[in-house]
Amino acid sequence: MAGIHVHHHDLVDEGPEAIAPWLERIDDLTEVFVQVNDIYERNPSPVGVLERNPRRDVVLGQGRLLADVPASDLSPRLWQECGSETSEAGDALALVASSPIGERYRIVPWLNIANGQWEGAVDENGVVDLNGRVVPRWLCPNGPDVAPMWIAVIDAIVRRYGYTTYLIDRIRFPDWGGETVDPMNLLSCFCASCRGRMVEEGLDEAEVRAALTELVEAAREERFDDVVAAFATPVVERWIAFRQQSVTRLVRTIVDGVRAQHPEVELWLDMWPPAYSWILGQDYRALTAISPKLKHFPYHRLGGGADVQSLIDALGATPESRERAFRAFARLFGVDYGLSYERFRAGGFPISLVADQNARVRELSAPGTYIYSGVQMWNLPPEELFEAAVASYASDADDVIYYCYGWAASELIGASNGAREAAAERKSC
Repeated sequence: MAGIHVHHHDLVDEGPEAIAPWLERIDDLTEVFVQVNDIYERNPSPVGVLERNPRRDVVLGQGRLLADVPASDLSPRLWQECGSETSEAGDALALVASSPIGERYRIVPWLNIANGQWEGAVDENGVVDLNGRVVPRWLCPNGPDVAPMWIAVIDAIVRRYGYTTYLIDRIRFPDWGGETVDPMNLLSCFCASCRGRMVEEGLDEAEVRAALTELVEAAREERFDDVVAAFATPVVERWIAFRQQSVTRLVRTIVDGVRAQHPEVELWLDMWPPAYSWILGQDYRALTAISPKLKHFPYHRLGGGADVQSLIDALGATPESRERAFRAFARLFGVDYGLSYERFRAGGFPISLVADQNARVRELSAPGTYIYSGVQMWNLPPEELFEAAVASYASDADDVIYYCYGWAASELIGASNGAREAAAERKSC
């Protein structure tokens, strides 16, 4: 059945008792995904206000761990900065457990793995791009302390709160977006750990650097067809596979480490849609062999969950070059719907993206994988939310997860009711 994301600030500022009646408006809701650590982003993003929050119109995430566990004691070499809100009054995981929300719904703590504010041996665990620049606030999947840190933290959260199902997010290399837009984020990682693993796995670092440098030059010269062609060369394909293996290894190590201590615990995956997942290090086939359930987010309005507009604007200096960049982007990521860039900017991709991406997830995932289709629940009209939910239910996905409670205008909460039935009717026609 359906789920919804709820942020830490929602529960602390509004209180579970105030939120519960709003959640009851949503048909078939059975799971609530509660934020455990935040990231550097505006809430809501990119514009708008937190309509029901009595304390703050906007919340700026700070990349902190917001659970009542001693992070630096658990992992002395690497830990996430802890928020000051984890007192009894600000402990969202504890607040929700004894509330009407905890009584009515399954609570699934939601963890961001590789992106946040880190302390300790950050230099030995951070992401480094092709030019040697450290990508701020990102941990490398090959960092030596990343998996041990999360095994210890999740173990402590299980013991402290008792929850047995978790959603792990940001299990990837950086994308181009965030606080600033930088396409070079994609061309990572060249930290000491990654360089050592390249040697172990027979990947020639010099060849990789040369191929990626040519790709960068093509992008700078606005030769976007050459950029697309570069991703199909053997050396870049091997490097993409190396990144995917790195993420898979990290996830497998965390899952195996947690299960060794708590066999009853499941870790579900929060992934990018398959159009983009491959370039960020996510291999659906390999990852779904590790975890039984996943969520991805084919938000058609938002370019399939990616900040497409910022990337295209960063690559193209003129309207003509941005148009060419967009056409190349659509080919590279398999999202060519015959749109001009201006038309995309006005309305995003067509809603058929939802069915297309869910079909691709089903094709790529291990047999029996339970697939949640993420549904955008903010910055769109009620009728479009309903249609997005219908498209999700009519697709190859098993169910939906709405993103998210706090960002949604009040008129959107419950606006998708009846979508499951409408999808069933369309399927039967």
